[in-house]
Amino acid sequence: MSVRVFAPPDSATRPGTRLILDGEESHYLLKVRRQRVGAQLQLLDGVGGSWSATLIAAGARAEIEVGETLPGVQTPERVLLLGLPDAPATLESLTLASELAATEVVMVRCARSQGRVPSASRIERVLRAAQRQCGRPQPPAIFGVDEPWPLARALTHRAALPGYFAWEALREADAGPPEEPHPRGVGLRLLIGPEGGLEEAEVAALRDAGFVPLSLGPWVLRTPTAVTAGLACLLRR
Repeated sequence: MSVRVFAPPDSATRPGTRLILDGEESHYLLKVRRQRVGAQLQLLDGVGGSWSATLIAAGARAEIEVGETLPGVQTPERVLLLGLPDAPATLESLTLASELAATEVVMVRCARSQGRVPSASRIERVLRAAQRQCGRPQPPAIFGVDEPWPLARALTHRAALPGYFAWEALREADAGPPEEPHPRGVGLRLLIGPEGGLEEAEVAALRDAGFVPLSLGPWVLRTPTAVTAGLACLLRR
């Protein structure tokens, strides 16, 4: 696997272009990953572009030469409505959602939500680390960082997309896709409630908005685990 680095903001990432990486990226490439001149890299611009690249100089800053544009991967809209857990669980959930092809994540304040949304800078660092890990060229868009959305507002977001929600009342059911299969290649919304569960009024609101309940198996799951199970279950469609 090629080591992945990020291009400087607003740089001209065209084949044949030489770029000097910023201090953070140079440190990661040269000190953390210990790459040497001639190393083959993957260059990300953070907004959807991806290129092959070669390390051509390793001084105080790393210099790379941009190679060919790498093909992108088209994914349907997958919107995660995240009933806010505590900050560490939120960051872990964002990492997993990014790696599992969520295109948007909405921070939702449910009745039993805990804690605060992590700062925008922490979220950016976590998403960038996830991109390095999985090679995704563009992170999911994040909504509700300054102020989590109330559930009523979140349910109107991307309302044309089919919706699902993990429901602990179905805990005795086998984990798996909903009874009515989700059409392959069609976008979707998935709500993962807080670790305290959803209140009856919230379940009623979800049903009224057309959301379909989803079983994630017989056990009580942490929010990041539920995010993984829910997205993986629906990604099969």
